[in-house]
Amino acid sequence: MSTESSDFPNRLRAHVELQGAVLTAAELSHVGECYPRCRGKDHWDVREYASVTGIGAREYRVVRGSSTQDVYRSSERDHASAVRAALNELESQDSRTEKPPQNSSS
Repeated sequence: MSTESSDFPNRLRAHVELQGAVLTAAELSHVGECYPRCRGKDHWDVREYASVTGIGAREYRVVRGSSTQDVYRSSERDHASAVRAALNELESQDSRTEKPPQNSSS
């Protein structure tokens, strides 16, 4: 996905909201800063980690493939899942628009 595009935060926000979650300005900024460092072709996924905030607490991180570097963290799985789905959908849309047109033989 083209992160150089100034509409990246707006596109991400819209797709996350379609998933039923809302990101704060700080969360959007964090994703925008981390996303370029997490390049690759693998799909985004949500991983569950034990949180340092308390016994039994969980933290959900959005990561690409086998990477351990995350673009988003939340104590709410639904929010992390919304970010994962939004990033996968945006990248899917971008890959469809970047493909050269097919020549049809008539």
